[in-house]
Amino acid sequence: MSLRAVLLMLMLAGPAAAQPWGQAQEAVEQWLQGAQAQTQGLTVEVPSWVEDGAFVAVDLTLHGAQPPLSLSLLRSGEEDPRIATVQLQAWEAPLRLSTRVRLPRSQQLIVLARDGRGRIWQAAQSVEVLASSCLSPSLGNSAATLGQLQGWLEAGEHGLELRSLLRHPMETGRRPGADGQLLARHLPTRFEINGTHGNLLRVEPFEGLAANPYWRLWLPTGHTPLLLRWVDADGREFRRQLP
Repeated sequence: MSLRAVLLMLMLAGPAAAQPWGQAQEAVEQWLQGAQAQTQGLTVEVPSWVEDGAFVAVDLTLHGAQPPLSLSLLRSGEEDPRIATVQLQAWEAPLRLSTRVRLPRSQQLIVLARDGRGRIWQAAQSVEVLASSCLSPSLGNSAATLGQLQGWLEAGEHGLELRSLLRHPMETGRRPGADGQLLARHLPTRFEINGTHGNLLRVEPFEGLAANPYWRLWLPTGHTPLLLRWVDADGREFRRQLP
């Protein structure tokens, strides 16, 4: 290989090496603030490829963290890389948290974590997206089911398994309606789980979170009953109490 070819390869690889996280680079740097993140202990399970990027299942596992815990879910290929930020006060160790995200194109899913002792974890996985319906025109009437909040709580050998689903379009302002005009941006502002000892989880969702937001979490016993609470952008609240 000629010297000219080698230099050309280095020039092409340089920006990619300097910006490994694409559009999420600035958010990652702000989170790390110059600190070195651990790569052991945090696992992100996500399909290597999906037929529809509108609903991509994500499972997180974190060992050894101490509360309170902060999580940031990001995607590398979008103008707004944010998916959600999560604050956790209690969980059944190890932390196991599941949700669904929206990926309009192939890119990396990035997860950052910081615990009560100031330790930082980082993990990322690439997802190949064959197609994505998240930017397709709307054909239905989401207002008919808006705010329907479902919750399931089951006791098992690993504590309490909580699953929750909110019927919500999670409109980003980038998707056309049936008339071809862009639908208005409509995102909820937060999701909370509160138990007998106070707040257990708080989520701030962004446009990277899939429509009909879904969360799954294992909690320690002794916190029931639980109150699930979503707050919409217009101030409306959707609640459900689990015994």
